[in-house]
Amino acid sequence: MATERIRFAQVSDIHLMPETGCRCWWMSDSPRRQLEAAIAHLNQVPDLRFVVLTGDLVDQADPVSFQCFQEILSELRMPYYLSLGNHDIDTLGRKGRFNREQFIRWCQDQFPLSPAPTGYVDYSLSPLPGIRLIALDASLGRFPLPQGMLRPAQLHWLSEHLQSVPEEWLILLIHQPPFTSARQMDSVLFRKYRVLTEQALALHEILASHGRVVAVLSGHLHVPKVYVRDGIPYMTAPPLVGPISALRVFELEVNPRRGVLRYQWVNLLELDPSPLWHGLVMGIRRDRWGQIPLKGSQSLPLPVAIR
Repeated sequence: MATERIRFAQVSDIHLMPETGCRCWWMSDSPRRQLEAAIAHLNQVPDLRFVVLTGDLVDQADPVSFQCFQEILSELRMPYYLSLGNHDIDTLGRKGRFNREQFIRWCQDQFPLSPAPTGYVDYSLSPLPGIRLIALDASLGRFPLPQGMLRPAQLHWLSEHLQSVPEEWLILLIHQPPFTSARQMDSVLFRKYRVLTEQALALHEILASHGRVVAVLSGHLHVPKVYVRDGIPYMTAPPLVGPISALRVFELEVNPRRGVLRYQWVNLLELDPSPLWHGLVMGIRRDRWGQIPLKGSQSLPLPVAIR
């Protein structure tokens, strides 16, 4: 029986803004140029099936940047799917910034988003037969607070929904990384930039019960990280906006005997390795390239759709 290979990509933390906008020191001089370079690269990747963009699509939640983002993404030659970041909405009603409802409508102009009945920007769809893509909204909403949280209604919906698709391989998108141990060093360093530990553990239990998890894909830290717990890969993406400018390409390989997720990053900007922060934002080698065997692939049959 032939092995099924599915190639897809992740782009995160674009922070698109007007070219005259105020930037932090670590940001690209032109986030627009970085996004255009990413789209040009992705269009050249052979057999790329889809792209996920995991939040902070724009910097100030402003309609002009969202329109510009959509125009640039229209050049992408394969389907793409979006999840919400803390820079993408403002629930305080301030003029000139998207709220959740506006963000959902904007997404619906680009791909078939049917919101979950949670009150947040959560959704589920199947980009390919046998693959389930779920996005969760972990943003507080009060622009641009970085802490992430998941509400009981979201966790309940996710648990029930996964029971309805038990044979599908799951890719979960959530902007703020759900570190599962408060004592983990990165969990301490990024304590204000992650999903709260109790909620992250509840999420992990739900995913472990499902058993067929390709990866939990996040962004937000602007540092690539890769962890595996109970066979579930948790991966934060390199940022597109800086201080490094990179994206990830994945290859999912499944057959009746095994499942493997291979990943590599693509650096779009040559960096000067001399600054002291260079090693911190690059992560270690495992954060940039590697492969992960997928739990559950040996005990469960392949979905009928990808046999």
